[in-house]
Amino acid sequence: MAMNPNELFYAGYNPSPWYNGHNDYWILRALNAEKPIEKKKQEDPKKGIIELSMPLCCEGCILKVHKKLKPIDGVASVECDQLKQKVIVKGDANPEAVLKKARKINKRADFWKEKK
Repeated sequence: MAMNPNELFYAGYNPSPWYNGHNDYWILRALNAEKPIEKKKQEDPKKGIIELSMPLCCEGCILKVHKKLKPIDGVASVECDQLKQKVIVKGDANPEAVLKKARKINKRADFWKEKK
């Protein structure tokens, strides 16, 4: 036989000491609100991205860049933008190693410099 929730108080039920008859959700929320909120460290949005300036004249150049840069340890993906003459390497590879390999492909390869 199911009991009415109000009958629990009279049948010897002992509620928690902080219980005051209201919905537990509001009380627990108020107790948690007193704790200071830890701010999460914002990660660098450019972390894991290496941008290179590299002349890309044709599809053959793009395929060559993909073929040479993809096998480097830590490289997840390689994207080429022929209009901007830009290569984006994503992953946790060493930027100096990626630049060294890119310079073997084309001597004019260098890190991307934002134009202001």
